[in-house]
Amino acid sequence: MTTLSKPATYYPNYEVNADDIMTVIEVCHPNSPYKKRAFEMIQNSQVDKRHLIMPLTDVVKQGDFGERAKIYQDAAIEMAETVSREAIHNAGLDVDDIDMIIATSCTGFMMPSLTAHLINRLSLRPDTKQIPIAQLGCVAGASAIGRAFEFCEHRPDRNVLIVCVETSSLCFHKDAGRLQDFISNSLFADGAAAVVMRGDNQTWGLKLTHNQSVTIEDTMPYIEYQLTNQGFKFSLDKDVMHSIPHVAPYLQSFCQDKLQLDANNVDNTIFHTGGRRILDELERCLALSPDKVRHSRACLAETGNTSSVAVIDVLRRTFENAQSGETSLLAAFGPGFTSEMSVGVWQ
Repeated sequence: MTTLSKPATYYPNYEVNADDIMTVIEVCHPNSPYKKRAFEMIQNSQVDKRHLIMPLTDVVKQGDFGERAKIYQDAAIEMAETVSREAIHNAGLDVDDIDMIIATSCTGFMMPSLTAHLINRLSLRPDTKQIPIAQLGCVAGASAIGRAFEFCEHRPDRNVLIVCVETSSLCFHKDAGRLQDFISNSLFADGAAAVVMRGDNQTWGLKLTHNQSVTIEDTMPYIEYQLTNQGFKFSLDKDVMHSIPHVAPYLQSFCQDKLQLDANNVDNTIFHTGGRRILDELERCLALSPDKVRHSRACLAETGNTSSVAVIDVLRRTFENAQSGETSLLAAFGPGFTSEMSVGVWQ
């Protein structure tokens, strides 16, 4: 039975809070008609702090995309190596035990891929399989778990290293002045996480039993990037706030079919921290008690939305008090509009 072992996370040293972001908006967009509304939303976002790979003053002064790409490559490789080594250790394995590496990142680009760099930096076997994932955004961490599960299922001798790295600060677009731009700038953050999927059951962790992918038709504009020299012009349509009612029936039927439980009777949930509204909607649509999403809310408060990294962080937090025999629903949401979900039992 495939097992998600204990994850590793890393967050850079530079911290920002809501007041810092509101100051940047005031300086960059002093005459914006959206400031008052943006400040109200930022103060109610439930994000207490976030981590960046550089000081906020440097984020605002960044150069063109080519300059940012070099910063991204250096930071991504260093953070990825750090969490990868810890995750392999947490899994009770050596680097020679890794058969596949899946790396997710939607906030930068490099070639050779991050997977190739890690094979060299970690001295993984030369026959290690690679899957780099670059365009799934916030859902990518859960997607990587799904693909690792499919690779390891019925193969107890296989192990997959999953690495998620995001540098949202490098996507900052100084001239983007819409309300949704201000909110995105106050929510997304930098960080890295890694976890090993073992094909056997020889370690404590979340034993996955099933996974499922869902893409909702005609929702492509919900989350989009426009790539420019000044950064990624991120578009978060207001309709994304109404996306969970479309996804909730799939989550509910998935739990009923695979665990014979309603979603609100699953012992713990591991949700990507899309934002306060997304977590509120998950609670409402699935009739969850607030306790069921406490780890996701804590992750949001302490690190913001770190895109593909977030669901691995929430998994790490769940490790701290999960009990043998408990059930879990793991899910994340991203552009497409896409959802990836898995269920399992702690053993």
